[in-house]
Amino acid sequence: MNLYKRQNRKACLIGLLGLVCGCTFIGEPERVLVDPQILELQQSMAQPKERLDLLAEDPNRSLGILMYPRAKASTGPNEIHLTVEQAIAKALARSPQITIVSLDASIAQQAIIASKAELDPTLFGRYNLEENDQPQASAYEIGRSSTRTTELGIKQRIPTGAEYALTYALTRTWDDLWYHGYQDRFTPVLAFQIRQPILRDAGTKATLAGIDVAKLNHQIALLAFRQKAEELATEVLTAYWRLAQARQELQIQQEILQMASETLEKVKARVGIDATEIQVQQATFSLAMRRSQLVQAQRLVRDAQDRLARLISDPQMDLLSNYQIIPQEIPEPEDLSIDQHQALALAMSDNPAMTQARLALRVAQVNWDLARNQQQVRLDLVASASSQALGYKLAEPHEDLLEADKTSYAVGVVLEYPLGNRQRSAETARRRLEYNKAVANLQDLADQLAVQVKERYRQVLAAMEELEVQTKAVEAARTQLQAITDSEPIRDRLTPEFLLVKLQAQDALAESMRARNRALAEYQIAVAELAQATGRVLGLYTLQVAPGKNFDRNQENHLDD
Repeated sequence: MNLYKRQNRKACLIGLLGLVCGCTFIGEPERVLVDPQILELQQSMAQPKERLDLLAEDPNRSLGILMYPRAKASTGPNEIHLTVEQAIAKALARSPQITIVSLDASIAQQAIIASKAELDPTLFGRYNLEENDQPQASAYEIGRSSTRTTELGIKQRIPTGAEYALTYALTRTWDDLWYHGYQDRFTPVLAFQIRQPILRDAGTKATLAGIDVAKLNHQIALLAFRQKAEELATEVLTAYWRLAQARQELQIQQEILQMASETLEKVKARVGIDATEIQVQQATFSLAMRRSQLVQAQRLVRDAQDRLARLISDPQMDLLSNYQIIPQEIPEPEDLSIDQHQALALAMSDNPAMTQARLALRVAQVNWDLARNQQQVRLDLVASASSQALGYKLAEPHEDLLEADKTSYAVGVVLEYPLGNRQRSAETARRRLEYNKAVANLQDLADQLAVQVKERYRQVLAAMEELEVQTKAVEAARTQLQAITDSEPIRDRLTPEFLLVKLQAQDALAESMRARNRALAEYQIAVAELAQATGRVLGLYTLQVAPGKNFDRNQENHLDD
């Protein structure tokens, strides 16, 4: 019978230890809600790029904060031919704006580790020495005694909500009682304790709530990074096409200036024939006005270059260097193979702001569920089991300890209920209101985004229609100017009225060309803004952000898919 009891006790202890070890590693796998390419880009951007004299330690180099370390300074104008893909890629790889939100995501990732650490096991130990020397009233009382206790254990909170502790303790006792023979006594104890919540704090849903919220917040931070990346890409596209527009308008202004110069030379050549000083001054005034417009066009190009350079943050074109960015020509529009309904559907599913709002709703739901769990009565099951032995040599009691011959058990329940329970009731009500607020925020954001998508879709269509109109206007203005130019050699005399008509025709052609150029840029910008609203602006181009890391239009859906 004793052998049967010992084996049964061993089986119980082994079963309890197996239960603890099995529960320790329970956990929900982390779901990836963000494109892996975005995650890789975020991790690569979690470090600000180096600049000179960051802390302004050198008073003679106050402009160092605007400069990048370079192998050698550039001499003369630095002409940089830049495609739109390269502009976006450089901005995504170096812009301080995106580094800021990248660091937010990395900080949120550390919160996940901190939340998971609450379930890490803890190793604890204790050593205690107690020496007593008391007067004896009889030979059967202890006068001098010495007790040394060494304790070592491990404790942990597991996903079920339970808290367990496994402890080994060894007590070495000596006293001066005559019948103890002045011998040391060794008492090893192996104890296991567990406290399992039944209502409040019970179950993996309550235990892992903090980890779930940290994971969701990390996903929200990653989506905020993606949103910022898309906003930055849209800004770069806008600045790039504005620069292309400004350079094209500069070229148009140079051409119209050349026309005015040629007209002035022709007028001067006809002085004394049929041209008077009035026509000369008329042509001279037109040339001066066009030179003034050329100066303004040159200023607009430099302003557009600086705006693009700020977004790109490239060492080749810091804001102090002498550079010229040569963009590609604005491409002609393609057929928009997406209707308004599809654009709305993409925005509701893929816009990062919408996904963030949905995740915020999930965070509110987790907090509300946890508050309702905390509102319940605390009812915990507490159980413990221990095996102990006694011997006069260190090895002897440990052999008996493994036999589990002297085993103790305890089991009970702990009840706790705060009268009124107002604090937890108020917390539950607060979390419920936060959930309702998150629902309202999501609905409001959806409505705002729907209006924005419809407006931007109409903006694309309007830009296409305006481009068609301006194209016809350019053709008409060019035909008019050509007709006036062709009629000039066969006219009887050069009248001020004819010269005015010719100069006005030149201005009309230049203005129509500038208007068509603006419409072309507006179309490309409208497409980019529509893509941003649908959450697909990064898929418009194949971007080489880092070696081996591409955002490919074949890998991501975009407006033409």
